[in-house]
Parts: sequence; structure tokens; C-alpha cells
Amino acid sequence: MRSSTFGFASILTVIVVLGCSDERLSGNTTQTENTLARILVDSVLPVWNSPSETTTIATLRLDSSNFDFTKIDSAANDLTVEQDSGQPIPFDIVFWSKPEKRGRLQVRIDSSLLRPGSHLNLRRKLSATSPSDPVKVWQGLPDSQKLAVGSVLVDDFEGGTDSTRLPTGPRWSFSASESAKIITKRLKTSDGTHPGNVYSMDYETTNRWYVVVKTPLVKGSRPRSLRSMDSLVFFAKGTKGSAMFTALEHLDVFKAWKHDTLDTNWRRFCIRPSDFLPPGASEQSNRGWLAVRDSVTHLTFILSGGTRFFLDNIRFFGIDKDDLK
Repeated sequence: MRSSTFGFASILTVIVVLGCSDERLSGNTTQTENTLARILVDSVLPVWNSPSETTTIATLRLDSSNFDFTKIDSAANDLTVEQDSGQPIPFDIVFWSKPEKRGRLQVRIDSSLLRPGSHLNLRRKLSATSPSDPVKVWQGLPDSQKLAVGSVLVDDFEGGTDSTRLPTGPRWSFSASESAKIITKRLKTSDGTHPGNVYSMDYETTNRWYVVVKTPLVKGSRPRSLRSMDSLVFFAKGTKGSAMFTALEHLDVFKAWKHDTLDTNWRRFCIRPSDFLPPGASEQSNRGWLAVRDSVTHLTFILSGGTRFFLDNIRFFGIDKDDLK
């Protein structure tokens, strides 16, 4: 299970993911009788993750345009990734869906694969024992690099504006239902219990009405797939006992959300896909994670029954910058 801790350091030993665009991957993939896909290494290392001599991690996004899923079993247990010489390359299967013809792999790229013209060869093995091994994929990489290629910062509020730290820089928006009211919203220097700037909001509401803090994941609210998301991690505090719903939404039509209760002290929240409420729970528009995961447009915090809210250090784990471009 991928996870994270305060400071995001110790847990990153297992977190996995990197990125490339689907266009680059499909444009540099070839197939032969014995090799299901032959991928140019340079095509799966975006500019933000292009080391010259250092080991890194590449993400392979596979679909029907660049891979024949009929050649592999339903769990990809007979899949292997090799160099041209036949030397196995450590990789991890993030997810694999043969019926949907979708898969995602993370592959270790060491210095021998950084030479110009190097390829990754996806081949079928005779023995159906999965070599997928996330520990070997990420072994020895510094925590800073794991964080850079295995997660995306939504906001730490150090930028000084309402723009997020997401790759396309969408802005936060704020709204209130009927009898609720936002009094103030601002960046605030922490009182010393939490480092750096934090977001602070004072509001008036009851248990029936609510206020909303929301950001699109990309400008223009284009749906993005977060299927590989391991977790959403953030820090928050507020009026003791007040309600907070954290939601991943498809426009304003439907959502997957989780309910929590705030405290006056900072608390680290870690929300995994399995934590979202099942479809229909609490509200009709709640469709659950499976309905939302491939078409997410917004990250939303919904607050009810309190007067104060503080938020900081929001980060997705298990996706990368290319997922939100």
C-alpha cells in the first residue's frame, strides 16, 4: 500500500509513479511477433524528469493504441520488461484492466538506459509469475526524487496568491449556500504550530448550510483520470466538532467524498480511494470512487456547522505532473 507521513519522507520508500504523455508513448511504440511493445526511453521521460546520469522512474501508460491486451493474461502475470539484451528491468504494475484495455506500469530507468536510442521491451513470458516489484523499482532513490516523480503538490500556500501550485495553476474559488456566509478568507502566517503560510477562512453556517472551497485540477475544468491515485494528503484544523467533506468531483454533477470532523489542533488527513463513501451514501450526487476516478475535474472541501477553517500542504500521491496537464 502506498502511503505518506508528516514531512512526506519515510513512506516514500514504496510510493511509485512518474509520467509521460499518451502521445509520446503511442508515437514511439512498435510491436513485433516476440515483443509486444518496444518503447524509446527518451519518449517516456518528460522534461521535468530527464536525468542525464541518475536513476529515475518512468511511467508507461498503455491502452489499445499502443499495446495489444489480448496477448497478456488478465492480471499481466506473464508480462516482463527487458532491455534489448534481454536483461530484465524492475517494474511495478500500478493497475491493469484487460477488459478496458488500460494499464499503467512504473519502470526503473538506470544509467545504462539513459544512453540515446535505448529501448524498453514489453514481452510475454512463458511462466505466469508476476515479476512486478515496487520495492526494487524505487530502491535507493532519494526521498526528494520519490516525492518529485511520485506525487503532485496541489498547494502549500507559499505562492502568496489564490493560484494553486498545480501544473497549470488553476485558482481556488469560494462559495456559500443560502444562509451560510464567508466572512474572511486569506493567507496567514502560522502561529508556530505549523510552518509557513496556511490558508485561513472565517465563516458563518449551521449544520444545514455549508461553505465550499474548491479548485479545478486543470484550467478549463477538463476531466482527468486519477485512477492511479494512492492517496490525497493534507493538513487541516477548524472549529472543534465541525463537519468537513473532502470530495473529488466531476464538474458539479457527481462526486466521491469522505466525511471527517475537524479539531482545533492541526491534523494530518490521508484519504485513499477505499475511504470514499459508497454510492448514494449521505447524498444522491455521491457516486463513489469508481464512478469518478476517470473523469475528475475538481478538488473540493465542504464545511458545515463551524466558524473557522485552516488548510495547508495538500498533495496527491500516486499520480504525476503529466496527469494534471
